[in-house]
Amino acid sequence: MCIRDSCSNAQNTEWSISSTINSKAQKCFLDPLNRSYLVRKGEVELRDEKNKVLNIYSNKLIGQEVIIDPTNPLKILLFSPDQMQLWFLDSRLAELREPINLFQKGFEQISLAATSHSNGFWLYDPVNFQLIRFDQNSEEERRSLNLGQLLRIEMFPTSLVEEGNKVYMSDPAQGVFVFDVYGNYLNRYPIKGVENLVIQNNRLFYKKGDDLLAFHLITHQEEKVSIELMKTQFFDVNRSRIIGAEKNRVLIFTTSNAR
Repeated sequence: MCIRDSCSNAQNTEWSISSTINSKAQKCFLDPLNRSYLVRKGEVELRDEKNKVLNIYSNKLIGQEVIIDPTNPLKILLFSPDQMQLWFLDSRLAELREPINLFQKGFEQISLAATSHSNGFWLYDPVNFQLIRFDQNSEEERRSLNLGQLLRIEMFPTSLVEEGNKVYMSDPAQGVFVFDVYGNYLNRYPIKGVENLVIQNNRLFYKKGDDLLAFHLITHQEEKVSIELMKTQFFDVNRSRIIGAEKNRVLIFTTSNAR
């Protein structure tokens, strides 16, 4: 498998399967330390760089729609939209504090959550069509304008992430919306069908049919990653790995330089 890297003199980076894990994980994630998180209903399994199981976090409140953001491996965000609860876990998946009940914070509904800079986090309120940022003390810091009114569209976003001093939110029917770290709208990329945002090294990775594509956020060039993801139901990317969850197994791809 290879992907052409336009930032490295157009040389191809070689990838191959380095590990296969027998697992019925519905979702899988990577953190900057090359650790993987395998999500099944009611639990999260943490594996190290060599795929050794480090810990399993069990919580009956975790459903299939759980959102995990391990951008900060020392403060992992775990959000259940169904339960309207937010947890923060340490590097061994121990709870750092009591869960945040978003009903008790006055919200009628919250559909998305993401890690933010300086130990903060973002929420998306689909009732008022607003992005809301909270600081390191879990106190509300700022809100965006009503995005439905601002953009004059119906929005049903499915994924939210902060990366490189920008906030990205994907609506499969509308495209990928970009905001600054204050929640101000900047622009939209007309890339539709992106259910789960995966952004790494100025590239937006997404599946289109059976193909994995990478859209460069600076040059606006689209590149095809020649990797077999036909059976993959969920994937994630970091600087040196690609992970994909199939029905009964999880595949990890690495570059030759990383092995």
